[in-house]
Amino acid sequence: MINRIFTLNQKFYIRFPFIVTCVILPLISLYVLNYAGNFESSILGLNFSLSRVEKQFLWIVLGFITFFIIQFFRIRFLNEKIYQLYIITIIMLLLPFLDDAVKGAQNWFFGFQPSEFGKIIIVIAFSKFLSDNKKNINNPFTILVSSIIILIPALIFLYQKDIGTSLVYLSIFIPMLYWAGLKPAYCFLIFSPIGAGYVKMSFLVHESFNMDIITPIVTLSAWIILNFIFLSKLYKQKFNIVIITSSIIVINILTSVASDISWNYLESKDSKTFTYVKKRIENFIVPSLNPQDGGYQVAQSKIAVGSGGMFGNGVSQSTQVELDYLPEADTDFIIASIGEAFGFIVIFLIILIYMNLFYWLLDYAYRSRNIFNSLIIVGFSSMLFFNCIISLGMVVAIAPVTGLPAPLLSYGGTFTLSTFIMIGLANNISNNN
Repeated sequence: MINRIFTLNQKFYIRFPFIVTCVILPLISLYVLNYAGNFESSILGLNFSLSRVEKQFLWIVLGFITFFIIQFFRIRFLNEKIYQLYIITIIMLLLPFLDDAVKGAQNWFFGFQPSEFGKIIIVIAFSKFLSDNKKNINNPFTILVSSIIILIPALIFLYQKDIGTSLVYLSIFIPMLYWAGLKPAYCFLIFSPIGAGYVKMSFLVHESFNMDIITPIVTLSAWIILNFIFLSKLYKQKFNIVIITSSIIVINILTSVASDISWNYLESKDSKTFTYVKKRIENFIVPSLNPQDGGYQVAQSKIAVGSGGMFGNGVSQSTQVELDYLPEADTDFIIASIGEAFGFIVIFLIILIYMNLFYWLLDYAYRSRNIFNSLIIVGFSSMLFFNCIISLGMVVAIAPVTGLPAPLLSYGGTFTLSTFIMIGLANNISNNN
């Protein structure tokens, strides 16, 4: 059995972009964690405790060990057994319902998050399905089954009040379908409910708080222009423009009606289970809302980033972090902690490292001769990219507060380990096409 999972007959070469990412970002993380929330806590209820820096260091070491082991992993084994692993993963994702909620979300089970390891299996299972059905990728039935594969875990997280992780899982849907060969027209049709829903929710939130609706009107105008540009490009291609235009109009209307119904339900007394969703939507549209909830975090984060300026205040002068004004300074808002201490120059360096990582991930995916392997890399890239965009954007109020950590920067054991696994698998694939 071990011989089927591992083999020594594989190339062992660590790509330079992965070395840069897996070394520099953890070093920055450990340095920042030394002053941001570095308190001691016990391990799994045992009699000894470690600081968060010590815990994160151990997770990083474990991540590197796992990275090296994965280089001898047979990707073909995943191709053969992934559907069985998918079923096991879905069962594993249900385990947090047996444990207590942590910070409002019920996504932990005995000290670890099944969702962090589950997303690796979901990406691989989705890659398997798309690669097996590449010739029928534009078939409506194929798209329907694809959506079911992703929606099952996403809905589980929604019920666990972990909307951030739910969005992470959904973030791979369109990119992987497009990479597998789905026509751009169909990709836009899939994206249309998201765009139309955002525009409608923008109006509803602004009206609910009696705010000026200039911003929603601008958003609506931009959405209309985007639809017009898309249709004008399709007009020159071999598409039935009448059917596509009618489909977009119907989707926009139905999404608007569904958004109205959903919003009225969330405002009713019957929506106690999803009360948190309403606040998340409000903070997504206008991050400064709900000052005692996500709005407070954003306000303190903006102060921290703004005070850091170009070169930062230094660790000893980082008042937002030192005086505990900035919530989750070591996890969700570690970017703000870095900005206050070291300034925009280090934030810019982090952005460059992330951009370099994603560029080479997509390059390796493009050069892969195996569509299954290529889709795995694209799926991992999409997930990590979404995490980066949200974690960077929410500290300056241009993205919602969803509790998503910054890859290889935020404190968190299971997330750090899962990131090393994803990058390790990508390195393995790039070496062994």
